[in-house]
Amino acid sequence: MRTVTKLLGLGIGLALLLGVWSLYGQPALTGPQILQRVEEKGGIGGLEGELISDVKFEILGKDKKTATNEFRFFSKRKKGEPDRLLVAFVKPDDVRGTLFLSIKPQGKEADLWLYLPALGAVKQLVNTQERKGSFAGSNLSFEDLGGGFKYSEDYNVDERVTEEKLKVGDKEYTAYVLTLRVKREKERTEDYPVRKMWVEKSEFVVLKGEAYNKTNKLESVFEALTLGRFENETVPDRVLIKNVLDGSQTTISFLTRKRPSQPLSESLFDPNNLKNLKLDDLLKL
Repeated sequence: MRTVTKLLGLGIGLALLLGVWSLYGQPALTGPQILQRVEEKGGIGGLEGELISDVKFEILGKDKKTATNEFRFFSKRKKGEPDRLLVAFVKPDDVRGTLFLSIKPQGKEADLWLYLPALGAVKQLVNTQERKGSFAGSNLSFEDLGGGFKYSEDYNVDERVTEEKLKVGDKEYTAYVLTLRVKREKERTEDYPVRKMWVEKSEFVVLKGEAYNKTNKLESVFEALTLGRFENETVPDRVLIKNVLDGSQTTISFLTRKRPSQPLSESLFDPNNLKNLKLDDLLKL
């Protein structure tokens, strides 16, 4: 009788397990697994391979002054190689031709450079103040943009995740909710000890993010405003980054995305060659 009971219990347990598998189609993912999928997909609008994007920043400062900047982004992401990003400043005229270059080896901090045409000088951004400085007056730092939003290098992710419904535009999505906590060795340099991230469940697009400062106050919020499609993948077309403490915010719009007609030259990502790059030539690529 005891043997029959054991077999019956085993059968029920197996049936329940198979039922759960059938219901969800896959075993539940952990927080680290979800973040890995996010980072494989790329940062804000980042995609594997070579990509050229025209991007607009609409900036509202904490002083309530507004500004609009336009850029052309050249990115190169290939597994096993450093991530490369070149940003050419297109508008307004007073910063036209300025170049920002990031080269980020896997698992290491990005090397960052800024070329200022008015001075004819290339400056490497080395110290914390330079790296965390505002990119073009926006709510992104040079380090944010150049680092590619690789949060797994600075944060541990809670294994357990929850799910929530989240609306973007007029469509509702199911999102994983992740909690990220800064690694002990990064506590001194990271401004936000805790972050939360809402990740769309089927394609692992980040729909929302929150960053909490060292006094445990919510300080920075990221929201996807509209989503689009590129090469049959869901990508953010417009995102908002807002500082909820001082009221400043930046709306980032991806105006165009395309693959280059020819492979991007290595000279685009050579800091020693930045002085030789001409904006008119870059806009023809």
